[in-house]
This record gives sequence, C-alpha cells and structure tokens, in this order.
Amino acid sequence: MQKLIGIGAGAGAVAGLAAFGYARVQVAPLIRQAIDYEEERSHALSEMAGEHDHGHGHELFTRAVQENVGAGVGVIGFGVVVGILFAVAYAVLSTSLAGRGRSVDSTCLSTCLGMAGFLTVSLAPFIFYPGNPPGVGQEVTSGHRTVAYLVLLIASVAAASVLAAVALRYAPRVGTWTSVIAACWSYVGVIALAATILPKVHEVPDALVDGTGSLLFPGFPADLLYNFRLHSVLTAAVMWMVLATAFAVAVSRASSARTSPAVKEVVHGGR
Repeated sequence: MQKLIGIGAGAGAVAGLAAFGYARVQVAPLIRQAIDYEEERSHALSEMAGEHDHGHGHELFTRAVQENVGAGVGVIGFGVVVGILFAVAYAVLSTSLAGRGRSVDSTCLSTCLGMAGFLTVSLAPFIFYPGNPPGVGQEVTSGHRTVAYLVLLIASVAAASVLAAVALRYAPRVGTWTSVIAACWSYVGVIALAATILPKVHEVPDALVDGTGSLLFPGFPADLLYNFRLHSVLTAAVMWMVLATAFAVAVSRASSARTSPAVKEVVHGGR
C-alpha cells in the first residue's frame, strides 16, 4: 500500500505539472484580460461615484511570480494530493474486485477510475457552479456559492462511492451492465436533486448605465467568460487523464519488476 501511495503521489505530481502547463498557456492570458477588465470597471465605478482613483497599491508578488511560481506550486501540490487519494481508491477498488473473484487489468481500472474522478470531482460540480475569472463574483454571494459548491462536490463523491459499492454487490445477481447502468442513472438523479435544492447564483457583472440608460461601461465579455470556463474544465481533464495514464504505467512497471525475478528463477531452475 505504501508503494502504491508513492506511485500515486508521483503520478499526481506529473499530472499537476501537465495541468499547470496547459493552464499557463491557455488560462493565464484569460486571467490577465479579466484582471484588466476588473481594474477598468473599478475606475469607471469611481468616476460614476465622483471619487478620485488613487490607483492600486503595491503588490507583494508580481503577476509573473503569481502565474509561474505560485500557481505552479499550488497546482502541482494539488495534483500530489489527488494522486494519493487516487491510489487509495485504486487499492480499495482492486481489493474489492479481487474479493469477488474478478480480475481487472490495471490499465483498465486506472482509466475507469480517472474518468470517474473527472466526472464526479471536476465536471459535475462545475456544470452547476462553474469557475469564475477575476472580475466575476460578488462579496455578498461568494460565501454562499463556495458552500453550495462544496456541498455538491461532497454529494457527488459520496453518491458515486456508495452507488459503485452497491453496483459491485448486486452485479452477480442482476448482471454487470444492469448494475452499472442503474448506478449511473441513480447518480444522475442524486446530482440533479442536489442541484435543484442548492441556491442559484448570478455573479456576472452587468453593463454600467447612467440615469438615461446610456452605456457607461460594458458588462463582462461573454467570450472571455466562456473561454475561461472551457479551458478551466479542460485543465481538469488534462490532470485526470495524465494522472490515470501515469499511474497505470507506473503500476504496470512495478508489477513487471515484481514478477520478472520469479520468472527468471523458474526458467533457470528448470534447466
């Protein structure tokens, strides 16, 4: 188990590095555009209120440091944590399958686990509470949105775990495909119910207009918001895909290294 966790941590670091590379190329420029919009909107609001804009205070870390060092360390560290949890889930699932007399290829199991992780941890909560770039969000609703997102995330992971266990238990009785399909539809129902109960939040800034309805400053660019959210979820997809692939390769090599000495001993002993 300890070696498997080490493999998961290493695969998670590789996945985090890949996700950071993708985000650095695709997401970072969008964040800079969003920050520019936020600053210009703040200036426009100050002018509407008749206040003098004194500019922005000195930043402790420059944008370059934040984009390269801060974001890199954060994403890679997150990848390591996810990789460790991935290894634990892999161990539990493989042990459960072995206890039921089912042998599954490590590559297949790792791939399925990676897809399930992306769907339950990243995609499902993202559909209802997608990520926001700088300039999108309100202090009044940010706390409620964060709580709702975490509740949906916990509900998603818990529902997937419970339904997977139920599907494994009843697969010998009702058939593998029947149990899998029933579990998938049950998961969709749980997420839909949770999303219906949780609050809806509108945080995209509208255009600024004066008393006559004349446009003073445009609302947040729709294409910028769309591209940010698209590449954010693709960043998560890259992380899960690389994690599952790197983990499967490492486990396969570790298994080969374990069996090779035994094979050599049998071959040489038979001579």
